[in-house]
Amino acid sequence: MARIVRVLRKVGVVVFLAALCAVMAARQPEFLSMDNIKDVLVQISGIAIAAVGMTLVILTAGIDLSVGSVLALSGCAGSLAGLRCAEFGPAWMGVSVGFAAAIATGAVCGLLNGLMVTKIPLTPFIATLGVMGVARGMAYYISHSSPVQVTAGMRAIALARPLGIPFPIILMLAIYAIGWLALRHTRFGRNVYAIGGNEESARLSGIRIHTTKILVYTLTGALAAVSGLIVAGRLAWMMPQEGDGFELDVIAAVVIGGTSLAGGQGNVLGTLLGALIMGVVRNGLNLAAVDYNVQKVVIGGIIIAAVAVDVLARRLGRAGNK
Repeated sequence: MARIVRVLRKVGVVVFLAALCAVMAARQPEFLSMDNIKDVLVQISGIAIAAVGMTLVILTAGIDLSVGSVLALSGCAGSLAGLRCAEFGPAWMGVSVGFAAAIATGAVCGLLNGLMVTKIPLTPFIATLGVMGVARGMAYYISHSSPVQVTAGMRAIALARPLGIPFPIILMLAIYAIGWLALRHTRFGRNVYAIGGNEESARLSGIRIHTTKILVYTLTGALAAVSGLIVAGRLAWMMPQEGDGFELDVIAAVVIGGTSLAGGQGNVLGTLLGALIMGVVRNGLNLAAVDYNVQKVVIGGIIIAAVAVDVLARRLGRAGNK
């Protein structure tokens, strides 16, 4: 039975996504149009990119509640820095400085999370909850509680369509390819899985627990900043309240994709499928003109089902090992 559940966890997400697409296409023929598919992928790109970092965090049996606030703070910081540089230099300088400032801001927030989790230590829930509040407050402070306009260059990049493919989709797929390679074929990836599987055993085997966790949280902050840049570029503005509830969508994508909240099990490809499921559900319900509040109920039900499957699989796994 335990083996059957493990197999279902691996293929169930793919089967569910395929069945979901079939149902949506049957009810809304325009769902499978190329333009709509591109729209779905662009819409999930921000969540999906941040979810790569969240996958790493959850694989180490941690959690990061600050990604939504970090997205807002990084987007505001990058937009402000880009605007200031664009006033005194060429357009490319405003874009470069804006991107660098945003990613640096996100990485610093992630570094702070990692240091608090490892050096104090605080539980990941408490540490990232604190940074969530600090980052949100800083976003309002530096923006004076007003929307911040992005530079024309930053917006042009976010809206670019190389070979007809929206740039956010290309960036999302590139980040997932790098994430997959890092987890599957590097020492860092093996360390992440080892820490989530059994932290004490990982420590005894010589893995640098603190270094790995700090790097994981720092990467998560940086990827949240990349998501912020995409959002800011698409909207032409970054609002300090942007990303409210974003962390719940990101965690949901990871959990629906089959990554265990207990750590040590999961992969980024499953996370991408989880983000796609959320995007397909929302897009299909939007096409069907379903009330937004009902959409939240549906997404919540899917999350509960995914967590229930994870809990059942772990219980059966423990029973099978006895």
